[in-house]
Amino acid sequence: MGKLLLAAGAFRVAPLQGEMTLSFLERIADRYGLSVRSLLSSVTEVAGRQDVAGALQGDSEVFLNAAARDRVAALCRVPQVDLGRALPAWMREEQLGPSKERPTARLHNGVETVAAWGPACPGCVAAQTGRMAPARVYLAAHQRVCPRHRYWLMSVPGSGGRVVGLAGCPEVAQAQEDHRKLLRRSPVAGPAFEVAGAVTAWWWAQKWPEETLWPTRLCATVPEGEEPGRWRVLARGLATYPETVAVAKMLVDQTMRRRITTQVRGLRGHLLFCLGDLPVLVSELARCLRRPWLVDRLTSCMDGPLFAWAHQCSKAEEAPDGNGQRLLWKVHPAHRPRPLADELAERLQETGGGEAARAPLPKRRRGHSRQADDAFQAGLTRARAYAAERGHLATRADTLQDGFPLGAWMTNQRMLHLGMPAWRSTALRALDPYWNTPWPTLWQRTYHEARCHVAEQGPMVAQRGFPGTGLSLGEWLYLQCTRYPDLYPEQQRLLAQLGIDAAAARDARPRRRSQRAGEQEALAHARAWALEHGSLAGVRGSTVHEDYPLGRWLSDRRGQMGRGVLSPGRAEALARIDPWWRPPWHLSWQRSYEHACQQLQQVGGGELVADFALMDKPAQEWLRIQQRRYHLLLPGQHDLLHQLGLTPETAIAQAPDATASASVAPVRAQGGPQGDEEGAPAVGCLSAVAQQRPLGIARLGQRPDHRAGFQRALEHARAWADVHGHLAVPRNTQQSGFALGMWLFSQRNRAKQRARQGEPASPHLGQLAAIDPWWNPPWHLHWQRNYYRARDAIRAGRGADTVGGLPVGKDALGIWVKRQCTLYTSLHPDQQHLLAAIGITRDAARARVGPRDSRRLTTTPRFDTDVAHARSYTAQHGHLAARSSEEHEGFPIGRWLAEHRQRARKRTGTSPQARVLTSLDPWWNPPWPMRWQYAYHRARAHPDTTRATRWITAQRRAWPLLHPGQQQLLSDIGTSVGR
Repeated sequence: MGKLLLAAGAFRVAPLQGEMTLSFLERIADRYGLSVRSLLSSVTEVAGRQDVAGALQGDSEVFLNAAARDRVAALCRVPQVDLGRALPAWMREEQLGPSKERPTARLHNGVETVAAWGPACPGCVAAQTGRMAPARVYLAAHQRVCPRHRYWLMSVPGSGGRVVGLAGCPEVAQAQEDHRKLLRRSPVAGPAFEVAGAVTAWWWAQKWPEETLWPTRLCATVPEGEEPGRWRVLARGLATYPETVAVAKMLVDQTMRRRITTQVRGLRGHLLFCLGDLPVLVSELARCLRRPWLVDRLTSCMDGPLFAWAHQCSKAEEAPDGNGQRLLWKVHPAHRPRPLADELAERLQETGGGEAARAPLPKRRRGHSRQADDAFQAGLTRARAYAAERGHLATRADTLQDGFPLGAWMTNQRMLHLGMPAWRSTALRALDPYWNTPWPTLWQRTYHEARCHVAEQGPMVAQRGFPGTGLSLGEWLYLQCTRYPDLYPEQQRLLAQLGIDAAAARDARPRRRSQRAGEQEALAHARAWALEHGSLAGVRGSTVHEDYPLGRWLSDRRGQMGRGVLSPGRAEALARIDPWWRPPWHLSWQRSYEHACQQLQQVGGGELVADFALMDKPAQEWLRIQQRRYHLLLPGQHDLLHQLGLTPETAIAQAPDATASASVAPVRAQGGPQGDEEGAPAVGCLSAVAQQRPLGIARLGQRPDHRAGFQRALEHARAWADVHGHLAVPRNTQQSGFALGMWLFSQRNRAKQRARQGEPASPHLGQLAAIDPWWNPPWHLHWQRNYYRARDAIRAGRGADTVGGLPVGKDALGIWVKRQCTLYTSLHPDQQHLLAAIGITRDAARARVGPRDSRRLTTTPRFDTDVAHARSYTAQHGHLAARSSEEHEGFPIGRWLAEHRQRARKRTGTSPQARVLTSLDPWWNPPWPMRWQYAYHRARAHPDTTRATRWITAQRRAWPLLHPGQQQLLSDIGTSVGR
């Protein structure tokens, strides 16, 4: 049949510009008196077989392969070039069969694969073809109106579309002319029209009673016999088209966007809470749409596509690399209008009878998810219960409601509020109008606490210091009064409900008790605790006595005593309660002593019996430790132990190692600071002795009574190094029953502590360096252990590459070696030296990682450009101590240097960028605060000013406390301790 049809083809059927391919085939079939399905079968028939896939519907589109297109071109007597120029989907080939030579056709339906289309104007089709045949063409948003015949070309799913007369709506035709002018004038008019379409579709769904123009337009265009409800669904785009164009014109107006940005800056850094914060936007919309009532409707709007656009507009200029413009014109799927096919199916589900009423909704809704809706409903149920109990949704992040993580769920909803469907935000706003605020939720929780106080005791009296409120609530209210001008306008309105307006905030007084009353209350709690427990030694940092934070208060007083800033009167008041409230030794010793006293009282008091048999095990162990170390204790500890009956004679006589203890010379330290860490070890006085040692006694290993232990540990270290060749020992390593790993860990910590304090290295640690020069490297010890594994593997020749001689493979060793090659330039120079000893040089690293990763071995061009500004700044000022707000020739040199200082402090090694900056200024990232460096360069540049003289004098007074590097810098400008 196909060959006969092609042989008899004498009709020339020309395509319309922009026509759908299936519509063109329908017109060809009409000329030959065939159906389009028969025509497709004939075009694709080969040896009696047709190759047509897909369902044929009124709004379908067909895609042909090359062989089928050749047959159609021969059938309609139109060259392929002309067909490809007129038909947009003509060259979209869909291969279905195993052979490309076999003609095939594939039918598609739906908005996912078929672009926007509509019926061609009947008058225009008749003028071009001479026949009254229906046709369908691809139509953009600005092509829906035929300006010659005044028709609206409406696409209707499942049909060939509908042509609607616009005799009663001339503003629709004028809107298309304005739309085309807008597209020619603005490059962002296309995406702006999509945003405007989402805005008007959102307004359309609200069904505001004040809206009268849209219902009038619907009535003027409804076809005869059309059901009004169905027509409201179909004619949404027609009815809202003039307003959509008007909104798009306002959105692309750069002047309007600048006014919005200026108004946002007037909010003093606050984010948008509602559209009422942008009165310029709301008033301009109401004016250009000729709807004055729209101001009241939009002022309280806190969601929807217009709010999302305004929110992004306020941040568009701050976004880097034009990302703000991309987000500005992005319409979230939840805000996009639903396709007509889905809305018509839902309409049929609601109003239809019989099978239509029982038919399920479409399985997949575009821009939505049934699982997400179910999960939201589950969270909403818990949120409803929480709001009913507390009256708000200002939850903490860790809040649980009936085992459900409501706090995390609310945090997620706040993060996604810009793309949230309208029904979700409406449901949450019904529970709490302030569920999503631009200010912290902690502020909102405290506000609700204040509102409950007002409900119980009446309005706040700010002029009298908020009487009746708790200390924390009163201080919070006073803080809001001090910051009242900087608060968000909505926060000010909320505070006004509590009785705090601008005048009350100006006259507010602080809500705090007198210092004397607070001190007396704290002493009363301390006195009550001491009467109950016998002393204050058991008060820890977290101790609370009758709802009073006694532990925190006493810790502050102990810290003030240690710094020498506690007044004598307060210290004396605490000493009257407990003479040993802050002993010169560790508190753990004092607590153990109090426990031993309690045990002695429980057994009847009197003298201590041999082996302390009547006391519990902790007390026995502690007393035995005091016996062994009695000669190391302080005089005050001796006096306390004497009250227990433990005298020097009995201690030496009863101690298990009495002979060894008697042979050791007594070492006593008078006075000294006290550590108050709650987590310190509670055993004996070794840490106390280390803190209380007098000058002249060195660290562990140099004291006469500890040298033997150090030498034994050193022998274990030598034995380990003889076997393994290094001292990169894991912390849990045991060597012949000796905790070698833990011992080396403590030695490293002490060495690093001395380095941080600017003290010279301990002499005895040189013996460890003689065993392994890298026993305490400046980088992580894990790297050192991997290095030794790689060294042993390379020397043994295991897993060697034939080119570079380096371990390869996907095992841990090969991955580590490749990582060192990739990060070679960012390693410490000593690390590079160690790697070079096993054959990993810069050239070998470059050859190992390959050309793709070799770019990491060099600094980025961006850094090279930025460091040029740093060189220019150094040449001009002589240093790189630029403040964070400082700029150099338009480049933010201060902020750039602050970022690199922060990165350098986080790294364990030295990056290539840091080495470049160090070559410009060795003190670009000093170990002391930058404010000292600023003052130093100011004094160096202007030494004769009064400010510089005062600063230099202060440095001379604090000379012993300065870092050696600070002392060197001061010496360079002629300042030292002796001058």
